[in-house]
Amino acid sequence: MSCFGELQAEFNEVDAQVLGISVDPFPSLGAWARELKLWFPLLSDWPEQKVSRRYGTFNRERKVSDRVTFVVDKQGRVAAVIEDATDMERHARDALTALRALPS
Repeated sequence: MSCFGELQAEFNEVDAQVLGISVDPFPSLGAWARELKLWFPLLSDWPEQKVSRRYGTFNRERKVSDRVTFVVDKQGRVAAVIEDATDMERHARDALTALRALPS
């Protein structure tokens, strides 16, 4: 998530709203956001994981959501999906690329 934070100016340039969604409870997310000094909201998908299940990212065995980035356009359509659990810097950069490719 810190990679998204480091690119705040670039996300602002493309008029993007960054949101983080986690299956962790809200108090944990608040502490994490303060620790990382995140500029964007973190949303809790706990306790029912409705968003994670709807987007197909909930890992039933591990009881966590996989790390996936969705770029959603202004009409609410998913424009890009970035999946790589190990490289969150790539998520941020690929999200910017996808946002820049969206029609104005």
